[in-house]
Amino acid sequence: MNYKVHGFKEVVFSVRNLEKDKQMYADLGGWDIIHNATLSKAQLDFWNLPSEATAECSLLKYPGRDFGMLRLISFKNVEQKHIRSNSQSWDTGGIYDVDIRVKEIEKKIEDFHTYGWTGFCDYEEYHFNQFHVSEILLKGSEDMVFALIQRHAPTLTNFPLLKEMSHIFNSSQIVRDIEVAKDFYMNKLGWQIYMENISENSKAGPNVFGIPHNIYPDTRRKILILSPDGGNEGSVELVEIEGLDGRDFRDQCAPPNLGILMLKYPVENLAAYTKHLKSKGVKIINETKGLDFAPYGKADVISVQSPDGAWLEFYELID
Repeated sequence: MNYKVHGFKEVVFSVRNLEKDKQMYADLGGWDIIHNATLSKAQLDFWNLPSEATAECSLLKYPGRDFGMLRLISFKNVEQKHIRSNSQSWDTGGIYDVDIRVKEIEKKIEDFHTYGWTGFCDYEEYHFNQFHVSEILLKGSEDMVFALIQRHAPTLTNFPLLKEMSHIFNSSQIVRDIEVAKDFYMNKLGWQIYMENISENSKAGPNVFGIPHNIYPDTRRKILILSPDGGNEGSVELVEIEGLDGRDFRDQCAPPNLGILMLKYPVENLAAYTKHLKSKGVKIINETKGLDFAPYGKADVISVQSPDGAWLEFYELID
């Protein structure tokens, strides 16, 4: 294997109000706004947008981390839909949430509430494999969902800079068939498993997903976390909820639609990785060379979509 894929460097949100939202995320996360720019016509052409479309973007990062960053893009002069419009946690398609470590979950929930975010339920404390955590799913503007997670045990060892809220370390997708999604990420993208879990025989009552209490015992949650190197940084969490049927949003998961738009992965030797993907039958949606990828420089870039529509971009800096 003569290529190497790293965990996602950025998560891209498509938003209506760039100025308002970048300040909100900076305040909530303690993140720095490190870059503001107008996207080039070449970038918009790469996404097959009409010639009259324009876009502004801002990049935010957690101090001391050069990965798990948040890029906000505001498109203008182009028709947009919500990717996961008025969705429930069991609706499939696209990117469902981003995961953040927090130090004191109750305090952070109050911070999000001041900006109008609401939860699918109150936070839940539970055990997941070897982990003891508290978690809540909060939804805000453009149907963004944040999973706030406080680790109780074992002690976090790779988040030495955690003050209130970390960088983005994981992102979840609600899928129709976890075996199909697993085949895509493992056998086609070549990723590795970090964790696998099947939750069943649950008691009736409150739960993180906000599933009605009385039917929660009748559902089974299959969860699989994967990443290019098998770690939990820049990973993807696949979730299949058996026993509940919802809407499917996979046909709306493309620029310039509103919501959690895409994950961006740096690659060493993108040409070799692209050849690998094509050999596995992965459809390359877009492919270009020398695209301006500010503030890093120019990059070769390809776009693919998962079986459930999640938009993934792989890039290699060339200067």
